[in-house]
Amino acid sequence: MTALRTNPAPEEAPLGVDGFFQPRRAAFWLLLFFLVVGAFSTLSKIHLSYEIVPTAVLVGAFVWTLYAVPFLWFLRSLDVFEQHSPLGFALAFAWGGFGAVHLVIPVNDAVESLAAKLGGPEFAARWGPALAAPTNEELFKYLGVVLLVMVARTQFPTILSVVVTGATVGLGFQVMEDLVYTANTAIQFPSTNQIAPVVVMLVVRGLLGGLWSHALYTSIACFGLGYLVARPDRPLVRRIAVAVAFFLLAWSAHFFWDSPLLRGLGGGVIVLALVKGVPVLIVGYAVWYLAEREEGLRVRAITESYLDKTLVAPEEIRTLASFRDRRAARKTLRFRHGRPAARTLRRLQRAQLHLLRVCGQGGPGPQAWRAAQEVRALRADLTAITGLPAAP
Repeated sequence: MTALRTNPAPEEAPLGVDGFFQPRRAAFWLLLFFLVVGAFSTLSKIHLSYEIVPTAVLVGAFVWTLYAVPFLWFLRSLDVFEQHSPLGFALAFAWGGFGAVHLVIPVNDAVESLAAKLGGPEFAARWGPALAAPTNEELFKYLGVVLLVMVARTQFPTILSVVVTGATVGLGFQVMEDLVYTANTAIQFPSTNQIAPVVVMLVVRGLLGGLWSHALYTSIACFGLGYLVARPDRPLVRRIAVAVAFFLLAWSAHFFWDSPLLRGLGGGVIVLALVKGVPVLIVGYAVWYLAEREEGLRVRAITESYLDKTLVAPEEIRTLASFRDRRAARKTLRFRHGRPAARTLRRLQRAQLHLLRVCGQGGPGPQAWRAAQEVRALRADLTAITGLPAAP
C-alpha cells in the first residue's frame, strides 16, 4: 500500500531547483566579478597588515574562523529542507566577506566626508558612522542576497530560505570586518604584544556585539525580500511595501547600535551593550519566529499534498519545521530511551525533511519513493529501539 499520494493539489505543484552555477544568467557573472575583485582587494589589504603584524593577523584569522563555525552550523541547521547546497552557503558567506566589504569601504569614507562638510567635524565624528554604516553596509549586503536569488531563484521557495541566506551574508561581512579591525588595532596597539589586540577585539566585537551584529541586521532586512519573492500570490504593492519596511527596520537597528545615543548611560560598556543590543535581538528573534512559522506552513502543505501519516505523523509536522522542536524531541527521547534512540530519531528527522524536499521539488516520483523507503526503515529501527508503536 503506497504512502505517497499521486494527486497533489494544483497550488502545490512541484518545481525543479536551479543550481548556483548559471553561466547563462547575467546575475551569475556580476556576482562572480564582485567576488573576485572583492577577494583580491580585501586580501591585499590584509596582506599589508600581515607584513606589519603577522602574528596578530594569523591568530586573528584562526580565532574569527573558529568564531564563525558554530554560527554557520546553526544557520545550516535552520535550512529545514536543506534547500541550499554547500556552494550556496559558500557564495553567501563570500559575498559578505569579500564583495560587500570591498564595496562598502570607499563609500563609507565618502559618506563620512560628506557628513563632515555638511555638519562639521564634530557632527561627523559623532554621527558619521551611524549614518554611513547602516546605509551602505545594509544596502550592499542586501544586493548580494538579491543577486543570489536571481542566480538560483527556485532555491528560495520560502521566506526562511532567504532569511538564512541573508544571515550568512551578514556573518561573512561580520567576520571579515572583525579581522580587519583586529589587524588595525594590532598596528595601533600601544605595546608590541600582538595577541592582546586579538583578545580585545574578540571580547568587544565578538562577545559584546556579536549577537546583535551584521548577521542579525541582514536577516531582518531579508525577511522582507523573502516575502517579496516567496509570496507571489500577494499583491505586488504589498510585497514591495513589506520589503521596504523590513529593510528600514534593519537600517534602524544598525543605526541605533552605531549611534551615540545612550552613551552617557552609567554602568560601563557591558551595560551599554546590553541596553542597545537586547532590543535589536528581540526584533531579530521575532523576525526569525515569523519566518520559522511560515516554514511550518510549507511543511504542512507538502505533507498534506503528497504524504500520509505513516511517513510524517500529524504531531511531527510542527516539530520538523522547527530546529528548536526537533532538538527538544531528541533530548526527550534520549532521556527516556538513551542515546541510540536519539541518534536514530535524528536520522529519521533528516530523512523526513529530505523526503519533503524531494516531494516539493519533483512530486511523488522515483526519488520520492526511495526517500520514503528510507523513512520507513528508520521508523522501524526507532520502534525496535524504543518499543514505542510506529506511526499509524
